[in-house]
Amino acid sequence: MIEFKNISKVYGNNHIALSNINLNIKKGEFVFLVGPSGAGKTTFIKLLLKEIEPTNGEIIVNGTNITQLKRKKIPYYRRNIGVVFQDFRLLSDKTVYENIAFAMEIADVSSKDIKRRVPQLLALVGLINKEKLYPHQLSGGEQQRVAIARALANNPSLIICDEPTGNLDPDNSWAIMELLNEINKSGTTIVMVTHAKDIVDRMKKRVIALEKGVIIRDEQRGVYGYED
Repeated sequence: MIEFKNISKVYGNNHIALSNINLNIKKGEFVFLVGPSGAGKTTFIKLLLKEIEPTNGEIIVNGTNITQLKRKKIPYYRRNIGVVFQDFRLLSDKTVYENIAFAMEIADVSSKDIKRRVPQLLALVGLINKEKLYPHQLSGGEQQRVAIARALANNPSLIICDEPTGNLDPDNSWAIMELLNEINKSGTTIVMVTHAKDIVDRMKKRVIALEKGVIIRDEQRGVYGYED
């Protein structure tokens, strides 16, 4: 599914963000990416999304070498990836329904398929009666559920979660993690950046720990392993 081959990223100020990273993430895995601030987690995500290019190495996603991907094909590549952010990033002037539909509209999905798909997604994330509300009318947990529905809109094989529980209270955090776990059980690969020690320790998923740009630990059923 995802393979990093000898990946390094050095920024212009000679800052080494990642150094000789080699890893494989299989289809259907749920992986936590952990580490202190500045460890290289954000660079890892940006490389996966092809927002930046590696200094050295190759990245293979779903059999495609994305380091050789032409610029015009990048939008099509990204359609197969859903992204969930800490700050939700919903469009404030659009309803719940419209936020989810918009992700499909820009992917040229037909109106008929949008009308069929959006209610299915709302049911999946437990917001079936919230479609006409605007983001400011929702709780933080509800906004993150909309963001997850939007991430799933185009049936991605991979979801990247960047601190998805960072702005939520413990109860909403666990509700979101249970939802992501169910999505993962359906076969969607999930890579999640987090500082939430309690979540990582309780979920017992694969943990990849970064520190100063290198992988210091890669464990199945791992623990967070840091004192923040």
